Amino acid sequence: MQKVYVPKSPHEKAMQRALIQYRNPELYDLVIEALHKAGRSDLIGFGPKCLVRPRQMRGSGNDKKAGRKEPKKGSKGSNGQKRQNNSEHRGRVEGKNKKKSIRNVHSKKNRK
Repeated sequence: MQKVYVPKSPHEKAMQRALIQYRNPELYDLVIEALHKAGRSDLIGFGPKCLVRPRQMRGSGNDKKAGRKEPKKGSKGSNGQKRQNNSEHRGRVEGKNKKKSIRNVHSKKNRK
């Protein structure tokens, strides 16, 4: 019979739980720490068998896109004209010409 390691400290238990819930973004740091401690840094990356992706490094060239803010709805665009609401833009008025939801999508077809 082979001995199984059982974590005793709360931090080790938290790392073990984080590995099970590796998709939870709140547990990212614990997952990275647990993978490094287990010697499985190969599971950090962009491959199909990787559990988590590495954090973006600052100065990688994507900072310009991340820092750009889009104007709020109804604010003036680059040409100085006020933007229209989506419903007004499509020719609809709130309350009138409102799209109806589709019901009975999976209704039974006439069977012979």
